[in-house]
Amino acid sequence: MHLRYVFKFPFIAAVMCAAASVSLGACGGADPVDGDVAAAGEAQELTAESAEALTCPASLPTIDLRKSLIVTKETDPGVFTEFTLSFVLQKLIDSVGSDQQPLNLYQRWWDTQNDDSHSFFGDPDSTHCDDVLDSNGGGLLNGFPYTCPRNEGVLAGSNPFDPNGPHFMEPVALVNRFDLAPVDGSHCGEYRIIYAKKSSSPIDRNFIIFEAQLPNPNPECGIAACLPVAEFWANLSDPNMTSTQRRDALEGFYFNGLPGFAPVIQASNFMASTGQIRTNQFMRTARPALDPQPWTLREFKLDLGTDFLDNSIRLFFEPVTVKENPSASLFSASFDPNDPRGAAFRSGFLDALDGLVPVGDDENDISLRTLPNQDLFNTGESVVDSSSDYRQHLQGNTAFIADIDAALAPIIQSRGLLPGMVTADNAADRATTQSCAGCHELSSVDNEDLGGLHVWPEHFPTTAPGTFVHVNEEGEISAPLQWTFLPHRAQVLTSFIEEKSCETACPSTAASADVTEASADVLLDSAEQVPTLGGATTH
Repeated sequence: MHLRYVFKFPFIAAVMCAAASVSLGACGGADPVDGDVAAAGEAQELTAESAEALTCPASLPTIDLRKSLIVTKETDPGVFTEFTLSFVLQKLIDSVGSDQQPLNLYQRWWDTQNDDSHSFFGDPDSTHCDDVLDSNGGGLLNGFPYTCPRNEGVLAGSNPFDPNGPHFMEPVALVNRFDLAPVDGSHCGEYRIIYAKKSSSPIDRNFIIFEAQLPNPNPECGIAACLPVAEFWANLSDPNMTSTQRRDALEGFYFNGLPGFAPVIQASNFMASTGQIRTNQFMRTARPALDPQPWTLREFKLDLGTDFLDNSIRLFFEPVTVKENPSASLFSASFDPNDPRGAAFRSGFLDALDGLVPVGDDENDISLRTLPNQDLFNTGESVVDSSSDYRQHLQGNTAFIADIDAALAPIIQSRGLLPGMVTADNAADRATTQSCAGCHELSSVDNEDLGGLHVWPEHFPTTAPGTFVHVNEEGEISAPLQWTFLPHRAQVLTSFIEEKSCETACPSTAASADVTEASADVLLDSAEQVPTLGGATTH
């Protein structure tokens, strides 16, 4: 491990030494700190300040939510110099050894939002939203409706890299989601970059969120091996760190990787079974003939293929289901009785109620992640209108409502609540909060009473009425993010560091093998996902 930051910040260098010793010491033969310090010829001896930082528990700066959890254009505009979309796409391309051009990759991505009649690319490499159709000629993804075409398909002919152009995509936020790391350490969380369409108006907006899943370089050590990542983000709150130094550190983290870790921005971190790219689409006037089109949120993965002409390596953005967003139609009594997913969902939803009604009153603990076989039920888009309102679709499904209420009764009792304090309608509302449409708008219009002890936080109309986002074009953040989600993530971060910095080493070889095998069994079974440090998987 090379102590890249030893010169600027002795405190951070000491933390990196401690993390290396604690997290990796039992995974190799030699002392990693001694070896690395010897290998780094310019490395300085630890100062008294550094030595003091090695004490247990670790000494941390007071966490600044706007430095260690989210960095935005509003508070730290100088950080984003190297985070241009063209640079990020080029990094993704370079990571697979392709000579593809970033503009081509971007334009083909947005051509997936076109049907054949509106497409910009008609070759065999192209993916369009009408590749799979229902009996009425409408688009489908995972067997559920997929709006086709979308207004955003015009971006297939745009240049997002020109700051003076009408479709320029500007970086507005970097987001630390260490809280999404699984408790078994199968990866080290997600690290995100948010881009916004700079020329936005209330009816011409678009957002892109790159959500990279960072691999654990030493999974045999479990979650303890992720300690350097947690330490890195926590120490961005160091009051002695300048904006320029924070920029350099973040560039190093995203584009080069921490010592011993892969870079955040490489294609493999956005492929199957890893991270994803999500979009927040509300370009209402790009194609007047298609209006009105509702606001929708979608998800994509990177896929590696070859060019149909010369067989050269190519990257492609492929539409996939939106995770933890079961189709609202599954709650309805009118769901196709011949589709086996209906019965499977109803059974699985009853099993997921324990996560939807957690102990205590913290809304961060509400979760739909225990829903078995989730991707069978996920839709291809989360549309921000009544079509995504689970409670509304549940109405009239008396048999399912009765089953939910019956399954809730022992859960309510175990939580110390009175009978009926959480109803089937409340359970549907709680599930809606976990969806993209719910978290962004449907559940956040006002302080929604979810039954029991939970009230979902409302957003303040500080962005644009009717088009709520958690980070807007100016880098301003939402009230739920500021007052509910970020404080929870900060607590997860500090608690993890305080706990893991005091551990002597990662598990023994035998114990690690048992942990890895057990985790693999859970993932293969897919009956229940491995819990994350923070409890949630998205918000």
